[in-house]
Amino acid sequence: MTIAICNYIRFKTFGGTYVSGYDFQNFSINEPRIRGGVTYMFAPYAVTSGAGAKGGDRSESAVVAPTYNIAVDLFTEVCLNNYYCEIATVLLDPTTFADVQLITQETWVCSRPEFNTERAVLQLSSPLDAVDTQIPKRALSSALVGSIPATGSLSVA
Repeated sequence: MTIAICNYIRFKTFGGTYVSGYDFQNFSINEPRIRGGVTYMFAPYAVTSGAGAKGGDRSESAVVAPTYNIAVDLFTEVCLNNYYCEIATVLLDPTTFADVQLITQETWVCSRPEFNTERAVLQLSSPLDAVDTQIPKRALSSALVGSIPATGSLSVA
């Protein structure tokens, strides 16, 4: 059985406005793909699935690309501007490569870039994870909410 999958990525501001020219897909090399009236240019990247926690939430994911200047600059910029990353994973027809079905659509917060000689990684966090990511530019602290538990233990008196 042959399958074909494409990931579409868009970035948007905290106010919900999509960032012009930051629309990418990772399937059709050297040609754009159009989805929902938006033109997506090719970029060589992979999307990791979100890591699940015991409670079933998915709190982090990543976009991985080669360490090219454009990827380094893009990943740095989207994190500095606290952009959201919207990722749509779509099943394609394996013979025509036309979009067939949306598999998942996720919205993440661009939390931090990581670089080495082999790859550039854009770490993504859940927009609901206020402990790990500052939304909008704020993290939970004892000054904001009082004592924060250091363990997962709970005792009721």
